[in-house]
Parts: sequence; structure tokens; C-alpha cells
Amino acid sequence: MKSIIHSVYRGGAAGLSNLVMSVELGVVVASLTDRLLILKGNKTPVANVVQYNGLVSNAYPSRVTDLIDLGIPWINWDESIEQKYAAQDICDVPPWDAVFYFPSHMSVDSDDFRSFAKGRKRLVTIDDKLEHIPALSISGGKESLTLGYYSSFFYLGQSAQLQAYDALRGMKPKPEISLFSETVAQDIGSFNAVHIRRGDFKKTLGVTTLERQPSEVIEALDPHFSRSETLVIVTDEADDPFFDEIKSAFPQHIFIDHHILQNHHSEFQDLPAHDSIALAYISQLVAAQSQDFIGTMTSTFSGAIQRMRGNLGKEELFKYLWNELPPPGAKLERGRHAIGDDILLDKGTMVEDGEGPYSWNRVNQRLNQLWMREWPESFLDKAKMLERASGRELECDAVEPEPANSSRAVQPLPGAHMALFLGSAVTVSSDDVEITKSMANLFAMMSENSNAAPLGEVRIETAHDPAKLLVDGKSVSSGTNGAKLLRKGYREVVRLFIHQHPDLIWIHAACASSDRGAVVLPGSWGRGKSSLVLELCDQGWSFLSDDIVPIEPIVRRALPFPCTPQVRPGTKKALSRDELGALSKRAVPLEAGRVAESLQPVSMVVFPNFVSNAEASLSPISPAQAVGELLENCLSFPKNDDATIQALCDMVENLPVFSLRFGNIAEAARLVIEANDAGTVGVLEHAENRAEQ
Repeated sequence: MKSIIHSVYRGGAAGLSNLVMSVELGVVVASLTDRLLILKGNKTPVANVVQYNGLVSNAYPSRVTDLIDLGIPWINWDESIEQKYAAQDICDVPPWDAVFYFPSHMSVDSDDFRSFAKGRKRLVTIDDKLEHIPALSISGGKESLTLGYYSSFFYLGQSAQLQAYDALRGMKPKPEISLFSETVAQDIGSFNAVHIRRGDFKKTLGVTTLERQPSEVIEALDPHFSRSETLVIVTDEADDPFFDEIKSAFPQHIFIDHHILQNHHSEFQDLPAHDSIALAYISQLVAAQSQDFIGTMTSTFSGAIQRMRGNLGKEELFKYLWNELPPPGAKLERGRHAIGDDILLDKGTMVEDGEGPYSWNRVNQRLNQLWMREWPESFLDKAKMLERASGRELECDAVEPEPANSSRAVQPLPGAHMALFLGSAVTVSSDDVEITKSMANLFAMMSENSNAAPLGEVRIETAHDPAKLLVDGKSVSSGTNGAKLLRKGYREVVRLFIHQHPDLIWIHAACASSDRGAVVLPGSWGRGKSSLVLELCDQGWSFLSDDIVPIEPIVRRALPFPCTPQVRPGTKKALSRDELGALSKRAVPLEAGRVAESLQPVSMVVFPNFVSNAEASLSPISPAQAVGELLENCLSFPKNDDATIQALCDMVENLPVFSLRFGNIAEAARLVIEANDAGTVGVLEHAENRAEQ
């Protein structure tokens, strides 16, 4: 699996909300491009560590990934990864100076795009050329300045917007944290909330903290909150005398962090993460469930609460206590500057003073839309997100593809063929006779008659220049040669099946089975998977796949995905990966009797690596290394939660797992057969028992 190495903001040396925002950018890019996310600098936030007089232990401080399930395959970066990957940096500037647009054929010469960019000139995308590079990176420059709200960084077409929506919906608080936060909020009952940021703002340039008075807080709260109602105060300085007057004005007040430690201490201590950073995150989750909320301008901590509220369907008007921006030319000291009125507020809400399709077009243009405040465009409202993306133009009059999991039934064109998997069907076709024949041959072993309504149609049109790859009639790619779009067409068919069957784990691998069980051969192209699996079939084994292996994680069984095998011609000369990739493949038809008819219990995992003239050798590898390698070759995870990762861990811990280096296919197959015969004692019985359960 290709990867995206994402440098977390300032290498982790920042506050919790800033790091969450940064990680979100990496998650979205990885999801859009089907890449393994590698987090560089996934460390503990430095700005949310509070002692609470010994009530909280910070012996094991939390990282973002300890609090939030990312929802996609990811691993942490280390030095060995840097040695393994020569990553190409695609964004070496801060997001506030750039726009990431996707897909790459979108027009960036439109009024809509100029409104979105609001003066940003650095454009970032991943085009066909970059798509084939194994490792890409987002560095944000030498200081890892990868901070930005996703809604104003990603300019996406409809299909990409839906992918981003799914990715962001998949980023969730750990289940224990989510449940605990809901319990705390229900215990409080009906309440309003305010975030009054003071702590580090006393030492921050460009804020007015030391100039503000408690009476200003009360003045900002009174138009919205009844003094007789419960007021939840979010701050890390509850003991500051600044709050005395506020507490008197709102007698039913609660400092949420202290409330949790005093009233839910034992339950908090029982959480897997129970340090002050986890407490800060829980405070946000509780505050988001308030009836109404007012935050601190330019605080990303407030911005996170505002977005959470919008995602919960609450009316979120983005209200602030006061303006934080200094007057132009004002003298700045840490924590103070002259109070300005550049950002006009009407009862806390910014007064619009401009026009444009995006919220950041209509407020004071001194606001940096990537970090000074969150926007309503961030709310995960699928219909509104797709509506905003619907008017975005594509180059060459291309039309943006509909979502891959669209429920619309697609009627196949005359002469089209069906690709079938687990009762699901995808139509493949072309206006070119030879390409139609190639597509039909590719899915020949997956094309029995079916009355299933197709999930979609993948079609290659060559009548115009350039040729186009269409999904459900909408262009997703183009090229000068229609035949060269075949591989991409195949990927789109696989993508449709993956969306339809998210309960399976889809591995980039080959697979063959004997009466001893199925051997899964994961690996990227050029590793010799196809040649090795065909050699095993010549030895009497059954063919499941030479490229894609869907696995049922609970029972650990591989399902047949028998596209016609494609192999490169043999050569005695050692070739680089670029030279190898330039060789064309030939189809190797198989007789129907050589194809497995049903799912097979996995008996062994072998990671092949073809090296010209190398002596065949089989070496056991550790479960940890195996899981990392499987993640690199994973095309789709149903969830990236503990249960899914555990399924992979269980599989490799209970199976023989090897690394295979070889230069001779026959010798490699012999080693695999011998290892499978020797190492499957008890494995199949265990698989049968799990299947019966």
C-alpha cells in the first residue's frame, strides 16, 4: 500500500486542538488517495498538561491517537521508515498559505475557486504522476507548520467531498471517552457553556487577555444566558481571582474539569487515558452538548467545541466574548495589546461586511481562515457539503463522478460485461472492441449470469481525445491511449466492491490454497506475487487471486477474487522497479476447475520479494512486523478501531508468517509448500472452531 507521511504540527509541540486539526489533514489526504497514513511527530500535546494538585496523574500523557480513533489504517513514523521510504514532499508550506484541490483535473481558474482560496497562491494536489510514487509527504516546511481547519484547506469535487466526509465521520472519540462524556453531560442536566481562555494566552502575542475584565465576560454572557441556569465554564485556571465576579453573577456555575475530578473521579481514573490532556478533551466533548456556547476568539480549543456542536445538529452561531485582533500598527506585548474593534460583533457573532460563497469571504479579511476561527462549512452535513462541491468546474469539460457507493441502479450498455463478487455486480464496457475484449477477459472468471442490479458501470470511451475513464457516466480520469486506462478501470471496479463490502479486510496480495489451507502473499507490484501463485497452481493448488484478497476478519478466511492473472515476461537481466514497471503484462487464462469456489481458511502469510538470481530463502518474521507490513498493503479497513487491528494481530499471532526472498519461482514455490505442510498443524482446526462460533 502506498503511504503519505504527515508531519504533525510542530512535531507535537503544541496544544491538543492544534494537533487534532493537523492530524485531520493527514487523515483526509490519506483517505482521498487510498494511502497508509504515517504520522511523524505523533506526540503528547505540551499546552494542556495541568497538575490539579495531584488529582490527575500525567505519568502517561495522552497523544491524539490515544483519545481518538482515526478510522483509517495508520502507523507511527520512525527512523526505519525514513530509511525505507524516499518520500516526495507535496506541501512544504503551511496550509494557511496553500489550497489542496482534488481530483487533480479540477479547474483552479474559476470564480468559485478564487473565492475559496482568498488570495492563497500555493496549490497542492496529487495527479497521475504523483499517484504512482510509493511515498509522499506533507511536511509544512522545516518547522512542521501543518496547522489548518480542514474545511478551508480542501477544495474538493463531489466524489472526493464524500470521501472526506466519510473519513471525518470515521474520526471518533474512543468509545470509553465518548460514553463517559455523555454520562457527565447527562449528570449536569441542561446547561450553557463558555470557554474563557487565559492560561497560555497570558504569554501569547496578539491577544488581549491581560487587558480584559470579568465584567466584560458577564456583559457578553447576559444577552444569551440566564443567570439562574447552570453555566459550565471551560478553563484551566479556575483558581484565578478573575473568575470571582463571574461566579457571583452566575451562582449555578461549574468548572467542568474540577466537576469531573470531584464528582466522577473514580470513573475518570478507570478510563484507558486519564491524564490532564484526556480531561481537556473530555471537557470539550461535554461543553459541545450545551444548549448554547460562547468561545474565545482565535482559540482553536473554542473552534473544536463549535464544530462539535454543529455536528451534533445544534444551532451554532459562532459567538465570541470579544474581539482579539489588535488594531493595525498596535504595540504588542505578551498577553496584551490595545483593544481594537476591527472585528465587529453583534451579541458575540461576527458582523458580515463582505460578499462571497464562503463564510470567510463575508467577514473581516484580516482573519486567517485556517486557524483564527472555525466555520459552518466544517459541519458534517453531507447534503450541504455535496451541494457546495456540485458547482465546481472540471477541466476538459469533465464531469465529477458520483459517489462510489451511490444507490442509483445503473443500466448496462449493450455489449457490456458483468464483474461479480459475493452477489454484487459491476458493469464494465468500452466503445473500443479490443478494450471491451480485454475488460471481459480480465473478469472472465467473475462473470457468470446474474440478475443483481449493478452497483455501477466502469467504461472507457475512446471516441474523443483524450480518452476517458467513466464511472456511472462521469469522467474520473483521462489519457491519450484508452488501453492505458485499463488498469485504472480495474481499480475503480475494485473500489466499488470495497465500498459495497466494508466488513471485509482487503489486502493487496495473491492467494492460492491446498488442502492444508490458503497462503496469502501480500506485497506491492514487482514482488513476484502473480508468478508465484501461478507456480503453486501448477503444483495442484487452487487459485483465489493474484492481486486482491478479501479476508473475513472474524473467521480468518480468504475469499476468491479471481480476476484473470496478469504476469510480466521473464527476463534474465536484473531490472530496476522503473524498468520492471515498464514491461507489459500478459494474461494467463486458467481453467475453471483450478479456481477455488468458496472461501478458504488462511493457513500461512508469506511476504514475497523477487530478487534476480537470489537463492530462495524463507525467514520467519515477528507478529508486530507482519501487522505493519499488512497495513502497508491494506486497501481498505472497515474500521481502524481496536477490534479491527486486533483481528489482524490475532491472525498473524496464530499463523506462521514468513518473508520469502527468491530468484527462482520453482524453488520459491517448493519452500512455500513445505512450510505450509509443516506449519499448519492445529491451524485449520482452530479456524474451523472459530467459524462454528
